[in-house]
Amino acid sequence: MLEMNTRDSAYFFRVAFVPRRLNLSKSDIILAVVNPRADSHVAFERGIYLARRLGMTLCPMICHYNPHLSGERFADADDLAVAREQAIEEQLTLLEGIVESHPHEGVNIRICASWDAPFHEGIIRTALREDARFVLKEVHYHSLISRVLFSHTDWQLIRSCPVPLWLVKPETDMLKPVILVAVDPLHDRGKPASLDTRVLSEAFEIAGRLEGDVHVVHVYNPYESPDLPERIESRHSEPLEELTERFELPSDRIHMLGGDITELLPRVAQEKNAALIVMGSVMRPRLAGAMIGSTAEAVLDRLHCDVLVIKPGQFVSPVALQTQPDWAFHMERGNAAV
Repeated sequence: MLEMNTRDSAYFFRVAFVPRRLNLSKSDIILAVVNPRADSHVAFERGIYLARRLGMTLCPMICHYNPHLSGERFADADDLAVAREQAIEEQLTLLEGIVESHPHEGVNIRICASWDAPFHEGIIRTALREDARFVLKEVHYHSLISRVLFSHTDWQLIRSCPVPLWLVKPETDMLKPVILVAVDPLHDRGKPASLDTRVLSEAFEIAGRLEGDVHVVHVYNPYESPDLPERIESRHSEPLEELTERFELPSDRIHMLGGDITELLPRVAQEKNAALIVMGSVMRPRLAGAMIGSTAEAVLDRLHCDVLVIKPGQFVSPVALQTQPDWAFHMERGNAAV
């Protein structure tokens, strides 16, 4: 049951906009995006499991916006503000019901909701405000067509979210998971060298808490140059070996394959029965106004398991607290009982 946070004078409180940078040190907040109209809440359920196993606090959130309260139908600014706050309070009440309907013993939970738009920006601003360690968002894998159907909000989060984005599939079993890490030791796809180390470190930390196993996969183009195939293979195998040696990975958990990454990465994930794939992602400035590249899209929509997308440490998102509209605001409700 949700309880009032006695540290706060009011049961509801509105969080003022305070510009600040995301703390690069690891926090203990898992932000789970909830759709209150959905029949199930897989991201929230995954968040309960991860929060319990990782020893973190779970913060389920709703991003809400109603164009009917945009101002055109309300001449009085005070009435408009009251109507918006009432709408967010209703969303918080819906979240209360969702929390109470899911067993969460041993997990600290607090709920929040934002009046913000577009939705991906509201989610990112909430993640920055909460200093989240992960953002959990449900996506749907359709077995009949063997594809994930991503929404516009999903793609925008993949491109712009500076916080590690955990895309949750309903069918995934996270009990003692196999975690597959996609690396690019030659940085041929424009990823900085430190990104491989970051995704591996994150994967090993998660695996340690979930009693899972880490595998590494590197897919390269065997026709990238006129060199002999043996030379091309050696060009990739040496830096891959150097990277994995730092983590003392046994050879049977290192997979280097020549071919099309859009075909081979999903195949390895299925063969190893991976529950989670961890991959790095970059957004080049010249693509800032475009959708994510076709290669990344083809890989992501074929993966049947959860995916954790991590940006480089120096990544600067186009979405920031400083870009929050004047009419946007954020509300929280007190801590949930353990």
